[in-house]
Amino acid sequence: MGAGTIDWVQNWETIYDDRLQVMLRDYSIDHWTERAEDYSESRRTNNYEYGEKVFAALAGHGIIGSGSQVLEVGSGPGTFVIPFSKRVKHMTAVEPADGMIHVIHRNAKEAGVENYNIIPKIWQDVDINGIRGTYDLVITSTVIWMFRDIMQQITRMEEATRGHCCVVESVGGGQAFEKTLWHTIMGDNPYPSYPGYPLAYNLLYQSGRIPQVRIINSQSLRTFEKLMKMYRVFYSLYTEFTPKVEETIRSALLADSISGLHERNYQSAVVWWDPKERREIG
Repeated sequence: MGAGTIDWVQNWETIYDDRLQVMLRDYSIDHWTERAEDYSESRRTNNYEYGEKVFAALAGHGIIGSGSQVLEVGSGPGTFVIPFSKRVKHMTAVEPADGMIHVIHRNAKEAGVENYNIIPKIWQDVDINGIRGTYDLVITSTVIWMFRDIMQQITRMEEATRGHCCVVESVGGGQAFEKTLWHTIMGDNPYPSYPGYPLAYNLLYQSGRIPQVRIINSQSLRTFEKLMKMYRVFYSLYTEFTPKVEETIRSALLADSISGLHERNYQSAVVWWDPKERREIG
């Protein structure tokens, strides 16, 4: 790597380590079970608008279609499993949290989709030899921030596909409401960073991949009760969740409510690449 060149992998690791320095403890699988209902509510907004727009971006460039077999890494409540299953041959979800698995099954039943299966493990524990070259697309959304060994896990995704890989990550530094609430509760403690786009793009490109990008816009609508549950989980990882903290969040949410719902608008980057195509590095 030449003098003055940014080491994007090191940059990624630094953001990961800095976030842990602020936390009392890291996320556990139980935390994701606790968040299953609020996360499902978010992903179901506007009839799975987020997943539908990701599918449209990929289908529009011939990356995915009716004959595709797709693996979703860290599927949560069925972020892509539900909207994709209606249009592909088969979906496989990698999801370790019991609460999320329960919600996937419920959401799938409601949507009338059955062409999916679930691998109930964290991605790092999945035996790649058993799924090597099985899928036409391996995709993940807002999950890779949990991987400090980012390129090792990206490589594992590539080993599982015979076609393309895709990561969908947030564009920008987060919602203004979240940052204001954070500083009200946490004072001068730095707002935690979750590496996404364009950092993910840069490390893929630096490592010789040839990533393609399309930007999508989506909305999330959540009820007061579901958001309160989300914030209880989130802030308990960073500080003692006292009655004062709860009241601070409650007051902020009540002031933010529109007709009883809380609207968030997001911009996300759909980043895909073919692992077989490489550019010359250097």
